[in-house]
Amino acid sequence: MKMRLFLLSITTPLLLFSCRNGNSGKVSVPVRTDGEYALVQVRAQSAIIPRYSGAPGAKEACLTIVREARRQGCIATVDEFTEETPEGQKTFRNIEVVLPGGKKEFVVAGAHYDAKKLLTVPDFQAANDGGSGVGALLAVIRAMKGMSPALTLRFCFFDGEEALNSYTAQDGLHGSRHYVEKLRRTGELRSCRGMILLDMVGDKDLRIDLPEDTPARLRDLALRTAEELGRPDAVRSGGPRMLDDHTPFAQAGVPSMDIIDFNYGPGNAFWHTREDTVDKISAESLEFSASLLLNILRKLK
Repeated sequence: MKMRLFLLSITTPLLLFSCRNGNSGKVSVPVRTDGEYALVQVRAQSAIIPRYSGAPGAKEACLTIVREARRQGCIATVDEFTEETPEGQKTFRNIEVVLPGGKKEFVVAGAHYDAKKLLTVPDFQAANDGGSGVGALLAVIRAMKGMSPALTLRFCFFDGEEALNSYTAQDGLHGSRHYVEKLRRTGELRSCRGMILLDMVGDKDLRIDLPEDTPARLRDLALRTAEELGRPDAVRSGGPRMLDDHTPFAQAGVPSMDIIDFNYGPGNAFWHTREDTVDKISAESLEFSASLLLNILRKLK
């Protein structure tokens, strides 16, 4: 992840939401996820070292996610592709799990599973920056089994989010850019009503700062949902703009939100260092982050 300003030049499709039940007029009771389950998944990812894109561990991390999704009774598909990078051609793998909804229009809920390539840190766990999003997203999938959302939900685990050097057209965001281009080629992009990303959401001292360019509807929905979950203090608006896996969607005109706590350790000192370890992650933070996403998804229509 990296802070950067960007402009949207495409008209954004309308995304609606409802915070009330159809007939009662009452705010719906929020559904909770299993934070301990999410933490188990973070530990599983963090044990795969290294797992930067192109390394054997990246394929192992992919297969670990696929096996867990299938163990939950879901159909998980892998899209393997190659792209040019500053180190030449590399193989990337995106994973997708689909929960059919009442409409063909869909929302993408995503996280990246690759780790930063840090040759100076051979034991780099990437527990928060990579692992936490995976654990939380798997917890959402597990909790939503059997639900019938209004919109179809596409849960995507992206490879290649991390840049080798600096973010360019051939460095970083490989999985999300590839996915958006695929939607464009197939004509499905017009049916994508929103994208919500989970990244760095496991910090014990969780404080999510929604980027200042978050669409107002999604921002207000996130703030309201945090209040319903009893944690209004955990989500704030007006955070720095982020260059992350939601960016290709936003640039394509899809309403997109990055749920991220980009303040990991004192002065963000744990980010991309050997300090990004499982002991810094809590089940409580994962539970809240996953529950926040789950209840937002339930309200979109």
